[in-house]
Amino acid sequence: MVTGQRAYAMLGNENLWDAAIRCHQAFAKAGIAHAVCGGVAVCLHGYRRNTIDIDLIVRREDTDAIRENLAALGWDWNDGEKEFRTTGGIAIQFLLSGDRAGRGSEVRLPDPAAADVCEVIEGLPTLRLAKLIETKLACGEGDVRRTYRDFADVVELIAINNLDGSFTRFLHRSLRKTFRELVRRAQGEA
Repeated sequence: MVTGQRAYAMLGNENLWDAAIRCHQAFAKAGIAHAVCGGVAVCLHGYRRNTIDIDLIVRREDTDAIRENLAALGWDWNDGEKEFRTTGGIAIQFLLSGDRAGRGSEVRLPDPAAADVCEVIEGLPTLRLAKLIETKLACGEGDVRRTYRDFADVVELIAINNLDGSFTRFLHRSLRKTFRELVRRAQGEA
């Protein structure tokens, strides 16, 4: 089995993996709850694809501590992009728990400290598969520029994890119809 770390090494993107580990270590030491989402989480759940940034769900009340900890690593805040940049140029982007997962969505980003939100995969607190799929669907439904990338990630996660329509029981009701359609497409039933 190819691990996420090995996948990023094969893709020539070791700096991204190293940044994810360093960020997690700093946050864990400081007691800052966080959850890996986005492309890194997709990779950790089995769809080995490259990405250029690290997306983390954090709590609003932790933003000052986050800035302090990442600045202590020598990483710079880019106010225009609303992200940190590592010394190697990797972007660290933040999503705030409680915010909408997508424009106009009923789905809210989960609290990374909640017991049922994360699982540790390869040493990183990662959104559980259902929560990851929810955020990808909600984001894709709310922004046409993201639709194809986010829905493609979901289709690959469906195929790799052998999901079917029964998985909708783990998803927010507003996303179930879209998920079922993607299952049909992933199974070649368009």
